[in-house]
Amino acid sequence: MEYTRKVQPSDFPNNNYYENPKPDFPKRRKSRFFFWFMIAAIVLGLAFLTAFALAYKFYSTSRKVITENPPDSFFGSLTDIAFSKKKILRGEENGRINILLLGLAGENYPGENLTDSIIVASVNPKTYQTAMLSVPRDFYVRIPDTNSYTKINALYARGHDRHGKETEGVEDLKSALTEITGLPIHYYVALDFDGFKKVIGELGGVKIQVPKDIHDERYPGPNFSYQTFDIKQGLQTLDGETALKYARTRHDEDGDFGRAYRQQLILESARSKAFSIGTLLDVAAVNNILNILGDHLRTDVGLDELESFLELSEKIDTHLTINKVLDAGQPDSLTAVSHVFLGRVRAFILIPRTGNYDEIQELAKDIFNLDLIERKKKEIENEKAIATIVNRSGSANFGQKLATLLGKMGYDAKIAKSVEVSPRQDSVIFDISKTKPFSLEDMAKKFSAEISQNFSANLSAACANADLCLVAGSDLTDNLDYEEDTVKELESEYEKQQIDEREYIELLKKGSIKKYN
Repeated sequence: MEYTRKVQPSDFPNNNYYENPKPDFPKRRKSRFFFWFMIAAIVLGLAFLTAFALAYKFYSTSRKVITENPPDSFFGSLTDIAFSKKKILRGEENGRINILLLGLAGENYPGENLTDSIIVASVNPKTYQTAMLSVPRDFYVRIPDTNSYTKINALYARGHDRHGKETEGVEDLKSALTEITGLPIHYYVALDFDGFKKVIGELGGVKIQVPKDIHDERYPGPNFSYQTFDIKQGLQTLDGETALKYARTRHDEDGDFGRAYRQQLILESARSKAFSIGTLLDVAAVNNILNILGDHLRTDVGLDELESFLELSEKIDTHLTINKVLDAGQPDSLTAVSHVFLGRVRAFILIPRTGNYDEIQELAKDIFNLDLIERKKKEIENEKAIATIVNRSGSANFGQKLATLLGKMGYDAKIAKSVEVSPRQDSVIFDISKTKPFSLEDMAKKFSAEISQNFSANLSAACANADLCLVAGSDLTDNLDYEEDTVKELESEYEKQQIDEREYIELLKKGSIKKYN
């Protein structure tokens, strides 16, 4: 039989004895719960304070950058964002949102309010496909609500300086671009050089596939000096300073038009980097970017539209972006180089090659469906239309100018022998062969000519061997009777300091009453 002895207090001389001891688990559980509760409260409190601080930073920044109807109060703006329904953006219901992107020199550079970069960015809100169309800064336009003309890059500066507000200059730019492209401009975003450079820096740089080496010994330096800019072909990560130089340099065979294309690529890369997870989770970087934007960016995107706008920007598919530049000097270029006198300065300008905006508007309208334009070109090429020009404009050499232009457009054009006919005002195109419908429609539209099937008897001999007979009236000389210059001459203008730059800018803002010289 096993014997069991009961434990006695005397067995514990140090009184380390507890009768019926009970574990303290509930007490320890309470202690742990309180500890983790406090940790969670501290973390949530810090998160709330951080979010509150960022929200206030966001509000104060929006007060600076939004030029139309900025928020009145912090708590009012929080309420609008938290409880308002998602705002439908302008143009969204029509399937296309057009945003004007402007790059300005800024106060630390010569020509601080001239728009160095002008891009019409279009977004399809259903497919998130984007198209960018760069309009050259030398494009010659009518100043809205006046009878004067100037380079498009002066419109913002002109409006800004007249009343000290950029909104008037932006509205003039929007109006001019709508006339050029046929597109409504729903929003604008303007950023100056220093803001661009600093934002790229805060993003940790941007990756760019550089297609070829660039060596520019005449990149603008301080106090009207020059410095050398070099970049090598291949995938490069550009810091803010290098990205700005890459966007501005133009001393290569592509000149100003290549620069416009590079600006588009940098913007695409910067947008992708800005919406990356790493950037969005970096509170310090977001705070610094908000500080930068407050000093250097302006827009008319409303605070109540901002959520929708940022969501749209985040979803853009960069791989589907279409990039186009209105260039000159190539067979298929839609613009030509000419000049105009501003005061005593011969200023080189860019104008639509046909004298009207039809080709540019076609490109802008169908930029998401460029195959449509290419199919139309192919049909015209296949028709091989022969066009004869009868000059009744009253300008002796105008027939040859039209023939040269039609040649660039892919037509076999010739000038009719002397025809004893009086000058006429309106232009008309006669469909002689009745077998070239695409060519007929194309020429009639681009030269604003009336189509006629009733071939005039006194023109039968002059146009006997042609498919189409274009009788040019004086209405065409209003748009086309300009002296054509070269891209090289356009580029050389930037190197000449003919007069003080400030005086030249004032001449640009004033403009000229003459369309061409």
